[in-house]
Amino acid sequence: MRPPKISRDELLQHCARTFKRHGYHGTTMDMLAQACGLTKASFYHHYPNKDSLLRDVLSWSHERLKHSLFALAYDESLPAAERLSVMGERAKRLFQDDSIGCLMGVVAMDAAYGNETLMAPIRDFMDDWARAFACLFEAQHGAEQSLQQARQLVADFEGAILLARIYADPGYIDAVCTRAARQLQA
Repeated sequence: MRPPKISRDELLQHCARTFKRHGYHGTTMDMLAQACGLTKASFYHHYPNKDSLLRDVLSWSHERLKHSLFALAYDESLPAAERLSVMGERAKRLFQDDSIGCLMGVVAMDAAYGNETLMAPIRDFMDDWARAFACLFEAQHGAEQSLQQARQLVADFEGAILLARIYADPGYIDAVCTRAARQLQA
């Protein structure tokens, strides 16, 4: 019997949600298969192991955010303050969405304690996010200072995403956006 069909995007979205909820170490191949509506045997037709799947999930998530969030920073048809505002609102929606949430942060915590090969794609994601923010600050603050501010802003967002989840309060993300807007105008 042939395995049920599921698109690659659907499979990766279901798996991203599962990894986000349970972390790398807490997620099993059985859980991933079940999340996709597949038997474990059928699931192995798609991915031979959890590591290869997670690398694809991280890459898929990164690409998705690169196009839906980071690209906004480079849209020169809008003033930098407006790009930052739109990015903040979109980030709030995306990081509260069950399919992405704070997947990179969750996996980074697990990977830091035993799977160094997963850290490279997570660093790439964080670096892309910082470069996008730096683009917004560069006209007023220069390249080096902009990158420093951008890295701090990424750290602020990651902390705000965590606190927004813990306290069920998106106001933490709003506060980061407000502080970033003030920095941009300074």
